[in-house]
Amino acid sequence: MRIAQLSDFHVRGDGRLSFRVVDTRRCLNEAVAHLKSLSQGPDVLVLTGDLADNGDARAYHVLYEALSPLGLPVYAIPGNHDRRDRMRDILRGWCPADADVAPCLCYTVEDGPVRLVMIDTMRPGSHDGHCHPAVMAWLDKTLARKPDAPTLLFMHHPPFATGLPVMDVPVENADALAAIVRKNPQARLCCGHIHRPILGQWMGVPAATAPAVSMQMELDFSEKGGDEFRMETPGYLLHHWNRGVLNTHVCQIASQASFAGPYPFADSENPAETTH
Repeated sequence: MRIAQLSDFHVRGDGRLSFRVVDTRRCLNEAVAHLKSLSQGPDVLVLTGDLADNGDARAYHVLYEALSPLGLPVYAIPGNHDRRDRMRDILRGWCPADADVAPCLCYTVEDGPVRLVMIDTMRPGSHDGHCHPAVMAWLDKTLARKPDAPTLLFMHHPPFATGLPVMDVPVENADALAAIVRKNPQARLCCGHIHRPILGQWMGVPAATAPAVSMQMELDFSEKGGDEFRMETPGYLLHHWNRGVLNTHVCQIASQASFAGPYPFADSENPAETTH
């Protein structure tokens, strides 16, 4: 089973450049062309947030129209730049959320040998991660039902420090998540948000962040690190289950990468509205 995790598209629906620099529609089209070119493509796509740049409804239509022709199952969770209501309404079938944790978009995918558990860590209007108490209670029960099943735990915000200080704001209620993860060694954390591939461990389980389909975070460990980006080669994570072994591959997307930058995240917006 091959699970492609794509993250941080930042698509705009108004034709403007994201952060005044990035043609994210071109980045999306390059990603689609790459996936089409693979001789051994993924069985499923998982999108780990920041699908839109500012929650604009038109951006979700663009994304849906680009990815649907691939004919693959697609599952999505929101990031801090998204709007849950528009994801539910426009990305039909991509967010089969459990009503028990509404309005958060949390659910499981049980179709294959690897269990996919999707966690919503977004709070409207906030850039930071939030482990909502109701979501944590849902997660605890969900993981307890199948403690022996290999599990990929997808969320937008990583709960662990990355070494990029501006991005390393503590996730609210992360202690609750830590307690749950410690009890579930069958899980692997798969995050977005950081726009860089990072591989490590957290609470005794493997943990990773995905590179972005759009711009990549400047690798800067100084006090201002995590506040600028470069036009490096985009990519994604491919989680490969084969004969009882689960590996995570960092994959690149052929692009017009210039490595220009660094640029600031100008005009960044975390939409606060959750109604139409």
